[in-house]
Amino acid sequence: MEKLSRVKLKIPAGIREGSRLRSLGNGEAGTRGGPPGDLYVVIHIKEHKIFQREGDDLYCEMPIPFSVATLGGEIDLPTLEGRAHLKVPSGTPKRANV
Repeated sequence: MEKLSRVKLKIPAGIREGSRLRSLGNGEAGTRGGPPGDLYVVIHIKEHKIFQREGDDLYCEMPIPFSVATLGGEIDLPTLEGRAHLKVPSGTPKRANV
């Protein structure tokens, strides 16, 4: 007989697609009354609408007005915890990694 249950797992920061996590004793019951086995969970990472992942780094592309890139100024940009202010120095090239 199947039973629905919840299992709490700690997902480590920076985990990669396809990684497996093991939960001891939360698998199917053993044969002939033996102890339950381990539960293995395979991680699949959903794409984010703003951020892209490259290795352990997160990136996002933010268009800025030409006037801010030329003369300098501040822009607001998204972070995982909310919004942040970024100072853009004058003369910033068309594509800059900040």
